[in-house]
Amino acid sequence: MPFPISEILGKDMPFIRIADVGAMFLGGDNFDKLVQEGHAQVIGFEPQKEECEKLNARALAEAPRADKVKRQYFPYFIGDGSRRKFYFTNTGYTSSLYEPDQELAQHFENLAEVCQVTRVEEVQTTRLDDIPELGEVDFLKMDVQGAELDVIRGARKTLQSVTVIQTEVEYIPLYKGQPLFSDVDIALREEGFLLHGMTSNFGACLKPFSARTYRPYTQVLWCDYVYVKNFMHLDRLSSRQRLAMAVVLHEIYLSYDLVAFVLGVHDQIAQTRYKDFYLARMFAALNVS
Repeated sequence: MPFPISEILGKDMPFIRIADVGAMFLGGDNFDKLVQEGHAQVIGFEPQKEECEKLNARALAEAPRADKVKRQYFPYFIGDGSRRKFYFTNTGYTSSLYEPDQELAQHFENLAEVCQVTRVEEVQTTRLDDIPELGEVDFLKMDVQGAELDVIRGARKTLQSVTVIQTEVEYIPLYKGQPLFSDVDIALREEGFLLHGMTSNFGACLKPFSARTYRPYTQVLWCDYVYVKNFMHLDRLSSRQRLAMAVVLHEIYLSYDLVAFVLGVHDQIAQTRYKDFYLARMFAALNVS
């Protein structure tokens, strides 16, 4: 990153609120730096109790003073508010409100082995819209193993303040009856979001081929996609929302061109000059004349 955007926004730098749905710790998140530098707070949800406790312990160790805690996690099953079955698996990270499709998974290298159901419990799901601790959210991350559409259906009010979303989606039904990429894409576009990009793409080899002895897989299975509020309607956002969108896109996704576009629209409305300062710093950092 050429420079922190706080150097451009100064006193107008917004404090970013992040909702992390499916927050199991798997080595770190792309928003960690923003949190550690004191520019963001995470409200996370991890339904597996032991994993949720680990997350809160890690958060407390990161900021031992209660008034300085930057992350807080709740053991809620986030969804559409209905009662559902939850399928716990042997690895934890493949657990879901949807049952893993073992018949499909067994055709892929090392897939069925990591999504074996160990127990099933009936649970009450909670809508993001019904969580008082959440407040207004700027950035939503979803990693819920096929239940993304359920989260969206329970977050219509919450999504009004959100400007950037990162969500995992599947291309083929790894879980029985789960919504796929096209379903999630349509739902988010109906809520005023546009597809911006992807952060990763994953797949696996169909047996008997192996990634170790053959070549990289050809069958894609899932991906993390990034969505943003429709940049053709930025005038409908509040001043704070536009700046929050710029912060997330600059600091997390390095989407410098879209950041400049957002700042340009903001300048026209708020009578500021952030785009000029941003481009001057950017071109200087990139040695572009």
